[in-house]
Formats: sequence, structure tokens, C-alpha cells
Amino acid sequence: MQEHDAKVLRGAAIPTLVVGGGSTAVFFLISGTAGALGALSALLLVLAFFGVSGWVVAQVSKRNPELFMPATLGAFFVKAVILAVALLVLRNVDPAWLDTTAFAVTSLLCVVSWLGGHVRVLATSKTPHVDPEPSAASGLETRRENT
Repeated sequence: MQEHDAKVLRGAAIPTLVVGGGSTAVFFLISGTAGALGALSALLLVLAFFGVSGWVVAQVSKRNPELFMPATLGAFFVKAVILAVALLVLRNVDPAWLDTTAFAVTSLLCVVSWLGGHVRVLATSKTPHVDPEPSAASGLETRRENT
């Protein structure tokens, strides 16, 4: 993984951990153990989804930069399918074990904080998003041929 990719993942994961931890504490005070378990499971789900997909996309784009967009779209599709399965499974969960309101609110807060952290890191970093290649108009090839 390149340093830029690690910086982006850290910059998104840290605010998500802070927001998810705060949400877990608040829902523990409001709903007890069920609220804390709902919030904590949402935090872990968001961290796993975004963390793993970010790592996979970074690995794929390091090997072949042309596969960056297909890898990103593929990761999005896989996340949507897994989330649909998780929601279908959680639909039948005993409410005494897991507070679904805490799960929903925490997952929304964690997704927003992950995306906000990600955007902040990308907006403040000075990393070029393309590798500049010398063009014929710059005259580099003609200088090399003449020497």
C-alpha cells in the first residue's frame, strides 16, 4: 500500500472511531447494553466495509492503475450486496439483544464521518492524481534525439 493510500485510510478511520465511540457511549446511557451493542456493531460494520474496500482498491490500483474505477465499482457492488444480506439477517434479531435504532443512527453517523474524513484528506493533500508523462510538445524527445 502506498503512503498516500494509508494516509487516506487513517484520515477516514480516526474520525469514524471517535464518532462511533461517542455514539456507543451515548446509546449505552440511553438504551443500556442493547444500545451499546447496536452502536458498536454498526461501527464495526462501517469500519470493515470501508476499510477493506479501501485496502482492496489500493492494492488493485497499485498493481494496475487502469483498474482503479472497475475495482471501486466492484467494491461498491459487493458492499451493497453484503449490507442487504446483513439487514435481512438483522431484521429477525431479538430487540432485547440489539437496539436497531442505535444501529441505524450510528451507521449513518459513521458513514458520514468516514466520507467527511476521506474528503478532508483528499482536499488537503498535495498528491497528484495522475503521473505526468513528457509530451512531444515539450520538446524532450527532440532534445534526446539530437544529443
